[in-house]
Amino acid sequence: MSTSSSGVPSIEPAEAMTALSGDALLLDVRDAHEWASGRAAHSIHIPLAGLSTATPYTTRVRQVIVVSRTGRRATEAVARLRAAGVDAVLLHGGLRAWVAEGGELVADEGHEPRIATHRGADA
Repeated sequence: MSTSSSGVPSIEPAEAMTALSGDALLLDVRDAHEWASGRAAHSIHIPLAGLSTATPYTTRVRQVIVVSRTGRRATEAVARLRAAGVDAVLLHGGLRAWVAEGGELVADEGHEPRIATHRGADA
């Protein structure tokens, strides 16, 4: 584990895959259309906009690895979760790095998995 340029703890995709084979949780904070288009297998979805109301659904007893497309939204989510006492870390490089490392990408039934673009300013 290291620290990202934004100052939040981060984890490389290969390390994340190892952690996820244990007790860690992968939290995707992208928008619903992005989630439906393609996501890491076995991840859970709480959009960044809903994170404050959804914090009770995360855990304070196991590590939460947070992912967005490239990392901007995930960085914000990690900061919020850590402030709430959750052991949260950023997936360095986002979902793109996850796929580049060989991580599985799945989508809603009937769709070819892909990493959708964010309709806002960034990923």
